Amino acid sequence: MTKLTTVLGFTILGLALTACTTLDPVSLIVRDRVLGAKVTVDGDPQRAWPGPGEHATVTWLTASPGTPPVFSWILAACPSQAGAGIPICDGPVFAASQASGAVPVLQLAIPDDLASRSVVVLGAICASGTPVIDEMTSAASCDDGSLADLVSQHIFIARDGATNHHPNVGDAPFTLAGTTWDASDAPGCDGLPEIAAGAERVDLDVAFAPSDRETYAVIGEPAPEREELQVSAFVTAGEFAQQYAYVESDAPVGVEWTAPSASEVPAEGLRVTFSFVVRDLRGGVDATTRTLCVR
Repeated sequence: MTKLTTVLGFTILGLALTACTTLDPVSLIVRDRVLGAKVTVDGDPQRAWPGPGEHATVTWLTASPGTPPVFSWILAACPSQAGAGIPICDGPVFAASQASGAVPVLQLAIPDDLASRSVVVLGAICASGTPVIDEMTSAASCDDGSLADLVSQHIFIARDGATNHHPNVGDAPFTLAGTTWDASDAPGCDGLPEIAAGAERVDLDVAFAPSDRETYAVIGEPAPEREELQVSAFVTAGEFAQQYAYVESDAPVGVEWTAPSASEVPAEGLRVTFSFVVRDLRGGVDATTRTLCVR
């Protein structure tokens, strides 16, 4: 295991940054934060597993309670230690990025001679300030005192014909209280579906195409299995009865949401943004947003 690796002027001990905040379990978006990461193979963006010698891009999925900030990040990729339940390097860093922009991203070329079954990406992302990593403790912070999101992502490597593709939530039909719910980028509340302040247990449902749940071989099992999808929901106001839904069949799934009370809603109405992240639990990820107005 790599004990000491210098990346872009920062020293990361073992690159074993704590990753407990990769996916904040709190569904309410009250600060700019990271919700996950999506790995795409360059030239084949629907594929989640790159092979040796291929180029891939890791894009971090973020959410904000207001206008998105300019993020700053430091990210590094290395071979992953076999069988490790936590992200640990088992070789030198072969790709790194220290930059800023609207979307945190790391581009990397998978080494032709990579022996490990996966790659791990580790780092820190700041919505304000610049990430700083303590070379003695590996703790990360933002240089303006704000909170850093410590992130990790395993990238599975395609070998022996095995591969995986992302589910497609961007084209999946959503319904809001039984009515078609389309995406909208319009500012404010104009043109958005409306929900009454304090409305309880509003149904938010989504249906996936059968092809979104791929089959895959399981060691020791005679027949292949179909993926189970996990849908995670996040919101800028209100409260979920449950944050997660699991797709185990071709039937629609959803979560229930309670709108904020009238005392929390301004006279002109409150625009509420929902972020939905779907995972196939094998490295495939996709995300989308929906908006509504509470009056």
